[in-house]
Amino acid sequence: MKINTEAGYIDITKKAIADIAGNAAMECYGLVGMAHKRGKDGLIEILSGDQANKGVGIFIEDDQLIIDLYVIIEQAIKISVVAENIISNVKYNVEKQTSIKVKRINVNVVSVRV
Repeated sequence: MKINTEAGYIDITKKAIADIAGNAAMECYGLVGMAHKRGKDGLIEILSGDQANKGVGIFIEDDQLIIDLYVIIEQAIKISVVAENIISNVKYNVEKQTSIKVKRINVNVVSVRV
């Protein structure tokens, strides 16, 4: 995504945005890890660290971001509270670091683990 400035432009890749979103999500309490966004065939791989961005989908609509997160939540914690915390933290960090408005964040809970 290109951001025009007086001195030129800044090009921020989707991978860079996914890295920011994945790292912000991993900071949240109750999150075990990210799941691969293509892991819908029954096999679930826990992603963390440098691979966390593979559990993030980035889409651009009307110069705003739509972020899909595929997460594995810790058991015995209310899913809605964890999801709201993830949404808040990801939105804050992405907008702060990129200056790009986030339109929507979708949290897809792939699994619940102990």
